[in-house]
Amino acid sequence: MYVLTGPRSTTEQTGSLMELAGLTGLPLLHHSEGGLIDATTLYRAPGWDSCPLALADVAIADAYGLLIKDL
Repeated sequence: MYVLTGPRSTTEQTGSLMELAGLTGLPLLHHSEGGLIDATTLYRAPGWDSCPLALADVAIADAYGLLIKDL
């Protein structure tokens, strides 16, 4: 399963990330059922590195051994 993370520190960022999730068909990591258990790849939306929540998602995904790719 592929999942998505990205910046979501503001309402605008959250809305943009949700829109991107809808366009790509990728579930958001923090909203996906099963989360990291079923995930194999984490996609990072632009700006992920400026958001503490997304940084945490990436660190956890890395610890779980997920393949991490940028969009």
